[in-house]
Amino acid sequence: MKVAFISLGCPKNQTDLEYLIGNMIKRKFKVVTEVEKADAIIVNTCGFLQSAVKEAIENIFDVLAHKKDRAKVIVSGCMVERYKEEIKKEIPEVDFWTGVGELETVIDFLNGNSPSMVSVKKFYGEERTLVNIPYFAYLKISEGCNNRCSYCTIPSIRGNLVSRPKEEILKEARELVGKEVKEIILISQDTTKYGIDMGKANLVELLKDLTSIEGDFMIRLLYLNPDGVSKDLIDFVANNDKIVKYFEIPVQHISDRMLRLMNRKSDSKKIKDVFGYIRGSIPDAFIRTTFIVGFPTETEEDFNDIVCFIDKYKPDFAGFFPYSREEGTKAFLMDGDIPKKVVRKRISLLQKLQKKITTQRLKMMKKQDIKIFVEKPAENIPFVFEGRAEFQSPEIDGKAYIIEGNVDKGYGPYIGSIKRVIYPDIYCKINN
Repeated sequence: MKVAFISLGCPKNQTDLEYLIGNMIKRKFKVVTEVEKADAIIVNTCGFLQSAVKEAIENIFDVLAHKKDRAKVIVSGCMVERYKEEIKKEIPEVDFWTGVGELETVIDFLNGNSPSMVSVKKFYGEERTLVNIPYFAYLKISEGCNNRCSYCTIPSIRGNLVSRPKEEILKEARELVGKEVKEIILISQDTTKYGIDMGKANLVELLKDLTSIEGDFMIRLLYLNPDGVSKDLIDFVANNDKIVKYFEIPVQHISDRMLRLMNRKSDSKKIKDVFGYIRGSIPDAFIRTTFIVGFPTETEEDFNDIVCFIDKYKPDFAGFFPYSREEGTKAFLMDGDIPKKVVRKRISLLQKLQKKITTQRLKMMKKQDIKIFVEKPAENIPFVFEGRAEFQSPEIDGKAYIIEGNVDKGYGPYIGSIKRVIYPDIYCKINN
């Protein structure tokens, strides 16, 4: 049977699907890339925001319109988990629905068996097929979240935080290194809380074991909530050559009043202390962060706190997202909506400020040695290679274009090679 896959949403969602694909290949299913040639199409959805739900529904209808006769359409993932009963009634043409942690029921369905009831959700697997360029791989270390931010739907979709056993993580990491993966990216809903459900947060201990694995690879950390970013963690990153000096720390706001309303676990002092300690300990580190703009009752004073924070602490990359009012969250019931026009104006101002900061930081990199993952020749640009610099996370921080410079010998002709570019003329797209 030929099966096509469409993956929507975050890297955590992508990783879920990769385990399913690997399992299906092991069971002799054939993966195809064109919906029109598939006997079954799986759409793995995101349901975090209404915009993601809309994107998922558009993809489902597109698949229904282009599939061949009698091809099965299967919809899985977060949107299904969030709106399972309602969505079934709205799109009866879909043949099978399954939520998060239940992807293997798809195999039962396609084999003509009655899908078994899932008593314990399964988020990991023994087999895995990477769907991105295979020099990097996401490695999920936990599932779910205990934070209960007032705007967030994740706990209701994916449940409480459950850490993955360390030996499973290390086993998969060794397998990835054995497959010549050069960058392992640790992900979860809140990476700093790894192990807290087993007695105490012990991300640093996990990192010690991961960095002791033999091989030529790097580790990148994503989803570091500021309340869990300790001096011990920063010091360990500073002193270990296998860890990329890159911190992705979503702060969401800096006004203490807004942080309390959002039910965030950090106050402004903690956030500033974290940024300040990183800058003092690892001056060359790159910091990415995110902000929610237009949360209910956000005043000009609250907003100006963000402006002042960015101007002083200068994150290297930052994303600014309009508040999305999501049913089932505490914030859904809050009064004090901010007009969309005001939110757009505020975001535009922040983007302009951040663009100046990011551009200035990238200019500083021109006279430094830069490690770059070389991916492919750039499209429609002769003699230019496209890749991703060490300080760029996949999909969110843009691309690097190598125009000139000397390179060390890498690990392959293009894909997956790591090359050190010496005094390059490097142009990086800015994603803000």
